Amino acid sequence: MIKVVFLRDKRTVEVEAKNVSEVFSKIAILREQYVVIKNGKIVCEDESLSDGDTIELFTVASGG
Repeated sequence: MIKVVFLRDKRTVEVEAKNVSEVFSKIAILREQYVVIKNGKIVCEDESLSDGDTIELFTVASGG
């Protein structure tokens, strides 16, 4: 299982996934709304994940 931590609302979920893209599909959120952090580094959606990994999702905010 992959632990997914939403940093803004301090919510945590666990999913089974092989990469970041699968995480987004399984929890039905838009990739464009988040920056993904794994082991302190920003990663792309094709980043491989292993059982026991934790990723953090930081909400992207923009304005005009």
